[in-house]
Amino acid sequence: MGRAKAWLPWQGRPMVAHVVDVLRRAVDEVVVVASEKLELPPLDARVVRDRAPGLGPLAGIREGLAHIESELAYVSSTDAPFLSPAFVKALLAERRAAALELDGRVQTLSAVYPRAGLPCAEQLLAAGRLRPIFLLEAFAYRRLPAEALPDPRSVRGFNTPAEYLAAVREADADATATLEFMGRSRFEAGCRERVVPVGTLGEVLAAAPPELGLVAGSRVSRHFLVSLDGRAFVRDLAIPVGPGEHVIVLDASVGG
Repeated sequence: MGRAKAWLPWQGRPMVAHVVDVLRRAVDEVVVVASEKLELPPLDARVVRDRAPGLGPLAGIREGLAHIESELAYVSSTDAPFLSPAFVKALLAERRAAALELDGRVQTLSAVYPRAGLPCAEQLLAAGRLRPIFLLEAFAYRRLPAEALPDPRSVRGFNTPAEYLAAVREADADATATLEFMGRSRFEAGCRERVVPVGTLGEVLAAAPPELGLVAGSRVSRHFLVSLDGRAFVRDLAIPVGPGEHVIVLDASVGG
């Protein structure tokens, strides 16, 4: 993706905040497991840090199970833009380990795990058996077809900029971002900003006058700095720019 999924905008807020808000309408407690390095926006949830992010999602599930009070936990990935409370409640209503099977694949990151699975998760990690499906199988989980659950597209995520942008356009075909010019680039562009369709950074920058020379090959020209919402500088033209985001262009000399 080129940037953290947790911060990709969705419905006017970071993706992780959207998922937390949906879960808040379905469960009594929400625990967010994140790596130590990942900065998060303010969340209505308890945030715990993954002790072993290099071991993959099973290690994150282990951390979550260690910090809940409920007997069952619905586990969601960060990239769940179409998640619905009805889907979460229906899976939890099984009152056991359960997961949706879609197109022949078990959706292990949109599934219910028992808190009692914590010791088993520890054992699986120690044995190098890192796939979450092993934990589900240890508890004889119920495998459910799509027609048995409401809103099965709740499991739909994204792993590429194209998949994220497709989801954005599906939710709002007219979604836009803002391209803002500062310093010399504003003078040469002849305007302060332009509202443009969402797209990759390269597609957004293509809305600038070509004589500015913002792009060099597959990256932002070394003569310019480009920031997303003033929060992070970016150079990779393939990263996605989501709805409502500000792409700020300024002279590289400003940054020293």
